[in-house]
Amino acid sequence: MWYDNVELSTEYNYISSKIRFARNFDNTLFPNKLTDTEAKKLVEDTLYELSNISLDLGMHTSSSMLNRIPEVERMSMCERNILNDTLAKKETPTGIILNDNEDTGIIINADDHIRLQTMSAGIKLYELLEKANKIDDYINEHFDYAFSDKYGYLTTYPTNIGTGMRASILLHLPASTRNKGFSKLIANAGRFGVSIRGLYGEGMENFGTLYEISNSKTLGISEREIIDTVTKVANQLNENERKLREAEAVSEVQRISREDEAYKAYGLLKYARKLNIRDAMNCLSLLMKGCADGFINIESPNKLYSIMLGIQSYNILNMAGSPLSEDYIEIHRAEYIRENIGKLK
Repeated sequence: MWYDNVELSTEYNYISSKIRFARNFDNTLFPNKLTDTEAKKLVEDTLYELSNISLDLGMHTSSSMLNRIPEVERMSMCERNILNDTLAKKETPTGIILNDNEDTGIIINADDHIRLQTMSAGIKLYELLEKANKIDDYINEHFDYAFSDKYGYLTTYPTNIGTGMRASILLHLPASTRNKGFSKLIANAGRFGVSIRGLYGEGMENFGTLYEISNSKTLGISEREIIDTVTKVANQLNENERKLREAEAVSEVQRISREDEAYKAYGLLKYARKLNIRDAMNCLSLLMKGCADGFINIESPNKLYSIMLGIQSYNILNMAGSPLSEDYIEIHRAEYIRENIGKLK
């Protein structure tokens, strides 16, 4: 999967990038106005029209109605950022087209008729935009979009009108999280045209210290301007994180403390028999930081983010294939980490 190859280095705190388009069909009621019968027909017709997408665009995909996918699997897809929580729980007719690598997905009849998403490891927004545009053009060949010369793409929510595009970059910011001024920076991010949110919580309770930076405007701004704005803020956060980490390890005692931090995290992850999500995510974050900064060396450090996704509760349940109590989820979580964490080098 695309998330198995996240690069870690002292200079590089970018985890992943994502481009998302919202589109609606012309002369068709928006999804929130459709009856279930109308919605089902729209989804079926769209899946039929796009049935040759694999052959035509050279990517292997599978398609399905979301309500035919078991709830646990849908929730695990949410944890892997394929769906959002609302979509995972949606009961009205909805379709999905997903490629094998899980880096490209098309949701049909979500908030909008089309929700197109492309993802990759690292910071690659322009590459993802090119890929998304190619797929978007292909869909547009089969369906006319609702578009206004004055406003741009018409969407269910006014916040998406214009380009209909959300660009986001996910960063790992453990040192910044500990900085006193970081919460204020997040609160004031809107004046830069972006939003910053913790992926698994907020502030000091953000397990894993992962933050998503995305544009807060889509109207009156071009796709390139959106990408440039999001990238500029992400680069500034990355540079600030780099400086904070350098300041953390100036003296020999500080360097040993950082090394000790990483090895303790590895020890708990490698040998624990039961782990709650908070301890697991925080230890993985410390280990990811230690590997990036060269304080510890393990096999396949680029898979640590993949492990973060794999240990989420519904992914554990999906892999187990049967209901589990919270205690057994924690036991399975620890087992999954032990099997995938890799050895010290």
